[in-house]
Amino acid sequence: MQQKDLDARRTKKNGIGYYGYKNSICIDVDHGFICRYAVTQANIYDSQILPRRLDSENEHDYVWADSAYSGESFENLLNLGGFESLIDEKGARNHPLSDAAKELNRIKSSIRACIEHVFGGMTMSMGGTLTRKIGLERNEAWWGPKNLTFNFLRFLQRSCHRAVAASIWRGDSHSSGDLVNG
Repeated sequence: MQQKDLDARRTKKNGIGYYGYKNSICIDVDHGFICRYAVTQANIYDSQILPRRLDSENEHDYVWADSAYSGESFENLLNLGGFESLIDEKGARNHPLSDAAKELNRIKSSIRACIEHVFGGMTMSMGGTLTRKIGLERNEAWWGPKNLTFNFLRFLQRSCHRAVAASIWRGDSHSSGDLVNG
C-alpha cells in the first residue's frame, strides 16, 4: 500500500508537470557556495520566498535574479534590506525591451548561470535533484545535508584548483594527478 503525500503540490513549468517539492537556493557568486536555501512545495513561486533566501552576511550586497522578481515591490524589499538589485528587466506586450536592456540582461544572466551550475553538479555527481521523501519536513531534512555536501565538494574542488595553480606557478614538475592523488 502506498502513502499519499498530503503536503506535496503540483505545478507546471514550460508545459511540463511537476509534483512534490523544490530546493530554492542563494549562492555566493564569488565562490559558488550555497549560503541559504528554502524547501517549499512545487507550486510556490520562487519570488514568494525571496526574503527567506536573502543573505545579509554575504560579502556583496547585489542580488541577481531573473525577470520573475522584477517589479516595484521587489525593488522596495531589496532597498529596505540594503541590497542592490541586479534583477533582469522584463518586457511587456507592445513594449519590448530595448537592445541595451537585452544586452544588460545577457550580462546579468551569465552571472545567474552560477546557480544552474549548482543544480547541474547535483544532477551529474550527487545522484540528481529528485527526492522521494513524503512530507515537507522529511524533504527539508533531506535537502539540508545534500546542500551541505555540495558545499563540501565545492570546497574540495576549489582547494585542488588552488593547489594545482600554486604548483604550476612555482614551476613544480608534478602533474595535477599527482597533487590530487598524492
